[in-house]
Amino acid sequence: MEDVYHAVATGKAQFHPLEKSAIITEIVDYPQRAICRIWLAGGELDELMQAEKSIAVWAKSLGCDAMEIIGRKGWQRQLKDYTATAVILAKDLNDV
Repeated sequence: MEDVYHAVATGKAQFHPLEKSAIITEIVDYPQRAICRIWLAGGELDELMQAEKSIAVWAKSLGCDAMEIIGRKGWQRQLKDYTATAVILAKDLNDV
């Protein structure tokens, strides 16, 4: 939680509060394009789905070329206009 607060407070991430939900985004500048990444989201599904549309418009107004979402595989069922391009895996190095 502290990392999220710090990222928002320093402008590295953006907080989108909704009535019953919240979304955290970050703008990622790759060498040839900018992407708005939905980093965290939680709350009411219908509200989140509506917010995704307005965040996409907002991101385009900032010059972003695409949206990206990091989340559970279940989001694929809801976000049919997104394409799965990778699976993100993690490993705790404390066990190595």
